[in-house]
Amino acid sequence: MLFSSGFSQAGSIILTDENLGTSFGDKILILKDVDHALTIEEIIAKPDSEFETRTDKVPNLDFTTARWWLKFSVTNHTANPNFILEVARPITNKATFYEFRGEKVENTFQSGDDYAFEKKVIPHRKNLFPLYIDAGKTKTYFVELESDGEVITLPLKIYDKISFFETDYFVQFTYGFYFGMMLLVVFIYFFFYVLLKDRSFLYYIIYVFCQATMQFALDGYAYQYFLPTGGYLTHHIVLIAASLTIIFLLFYASAFLHLKENSPRLSKIYKYALGFVIIAFIFSLIPGVTYTISYPLINATSLLSVILTLVSIYILKSKGIKICNYFAIAFTVLILGAIVFILGNFNILGNAELAQNALKISSAIEVVILSISMSNKYRDLQKEKEAAQAEAYKSLEEKNAMMDQINVKLEQQVKERTAKIEHQNEELAEINAEILSSIKYAKRIQEAILPAKDYVKTLLDEYFVFYRPKDVVSGDFYFIEATHVSNEEQTPLVLFAAVDCTGHGVPGAFMSIVGNNYLSQTLTERSVNSPADALDFLNKGVYKALRQDAAQKDKTGSAVRDGMDIALCALDKEKRVLHFAGAKNPVYIVRQSGDPLCFGTETTEKSLTKSETGDVHLFEIKGDKHPIGAFMDEELIPFTNRRIELQKGDMVYVFTDGFADQFGGTHLPESKGKGKKYTYKRFKQVLMSNASKPAEEQHKILRNEFVNWKGETEQIDDVLIIGVRIP
Repeated sequence: MLFSSGFSQAGSIILTDENLGTSFGDKILILKDVDHALTIEEIIAKPDSEFETRTDKVPNLDFTTARWWLKFSVTNHTANPNFILEVARPITNKATFYEFRGEKVENTFQSGDDYAFEKKVIPHRKNLFPLYIDAGKTKTYFVELESDGEVITLPLKIYDKISFFETDYFVQFTYGFYFGMMLLVVFIYFFFYVLLKDRSFLYYIIYVFCQATMQFALDGYAYQYFLPTGGYLTHHIVLIAASLTIIFLLFYASAFLHLKENSPRLSKIYKYALGFVIIAFIFSLIPGVTYTISYPLINATSLLSVILTLVSIYILKSKGIKICNYFAIAFTVLILGAIVFILGNFNILGNAELAQNALKISSAIEVVILSISMSNKYRDLQKEKEAAQAEAYKSLEEKNAMMDQINVKLEQQVKERTAKIEHQNEELAEINAEILSSIKYAKRIQEAILPAKDYVKTLLDEYFVFYRPKDVVSGDFYFIEATHVSNEEQTPLVLFAAVDCTGHGVPGAFMSIVGNNYLSQTLTERSVNSPADALDFLNKGVYKALRQDAAQKDKTGSAVRDGMDIALCALDKEKRVLHFAGAKNPVYIVRQSGDPLCFGTETTEKSLTKSETGDVHLFEIKGDKHPIGAFMDEELIPFTNRRIELQKGDMVYVFTDGFADQFGGTHLPESKGKGKKYTYKRFKQVLMSNASKPAEEQHKILRNEFVNWKGETEQIDDVLIIGVRIP
């Protein structure tokens, strides 16, 4: 048995009060999965002999796109059962944590910047997971790691909760001091640039800002506070910041050293260096192999650029050109830190933690020294300016009176225009804030009208709702409620509907509130005893609410016809009977057997189409062709009720058109890089292929299918799918 005796010496961690907070990287077993082919079940079955160990406390796995599996057991020799596990650096793309009970996975947690920050089990910039081990007990764990080409290092540390937050408080304070200092330098020297209009000051502040941004991203703060949803920019921010840091470092050094005048040959070399860095920067923006190789390429060009700057300083000094000593010392410090950092990335330097912090420490010292250098330059420029002013004073004395008058007028004009612009900016800022606040509040209102998950669980035994708005607020909404028919039996029914209102965003959200209000009223309206009755009631309500009569015209002279498409079902769970009415939208029923559907008298074969794959059949019962809000000769068109007899295990689906109409598929060979619609044919096929699976699993499959199909293409509409299993 795999877990009968725990691990041998390799892969075993004995946890004591003394070693809490230290890295156990040399105690774990590591397996490299280059092709991403292994599953957790296959990893569990592998013997320890197929894993490797590292001697470093914080192993460095190099620049990598492979999947890495970590295996270790922890024996708790402390009195505390609750711990926090830190694994991998903050910018690792994926970190999946598996906790076992016996031979089965007991808990699975995910972290990494591939996922939304809110999905983390412990909301922290680092990759943290909870551990619970009773005193004297041993537990087995696996961790799965993935990177898109960046270096993976393994600071595998275990803390008790109190010591973690105490340590983290100190680290946060230190980092806050560092970033505060960098921003202070940016602000101070920005004013120097405004005063002096010297480009070297501009290049310097951009360089410092990019350096701070890169460190901010490396430490996981950019992901936590500014890019919490993950995605393209989260993955690329480190490379973008690193590239811009080197680009503006070269601009700054060239301007500060006056290379065009002092050494045209070095100036030409700088242009070549800039070209290489820009090429590496462009590589980092392109997904695929070029993006992967951009990690080592940018690290290498960064190291060479810093060395080039340092060499340039001493070449100019050897020619007798006066160079500020502070400038030379600053770049000497920076080069030492950069060498340690980059050699650590290339796994040449053994101490990964030292390597990762070396650039932060050296850049902080460098910025302090460079700030002194820039202050000296400011002083020298001021002296030159004062000397020039003194020399020109006599010749300008006669013109001062006239210039003073002109300056007064100009200053007055500038103040007036500045005041006007500032007033306009304030008004625009207030309007923008009000709009954003209103939209966010509208989102809370819209979320409030949707049925609560706990309530829906009491109505439906097995179901899922895949709901993905295009904008902050949505024109799609779903409606799930319990009701009964006003007859002698008081037949209990469960209503569920997928509704697609005209438009999306704020206009669609307004329509969704109108639609939800009238659907809610049908629950207490005694004249409503079928989905068709409910749609007629909704049709009249929308018609009345939006005044869709001949007198209500838009600017073109046409009647305003806002409305909605809807598929509304009423399920009698006891009799397994589905009542359906649709405004343009159909209902799909997927059945695993070859039995035909049985209809009531009001349902005809004309409203039915059928698709099949093997023994799986999908029946499409179409709704009426007119939407909610449609009318003819000022008379609202009634809707048709359909009655369908169901079988146990049938899956019923209602949906809007957002999924099938989504453009994407650019990853497919036949697409040739051009997007196309997903189509209802594909939609039906994916439903039939997965209808036998649990509802929650269907939800995940549909979500992944949509995300993979859409890729980098913009979402064009709100998406809503409801699936209900017949008990």
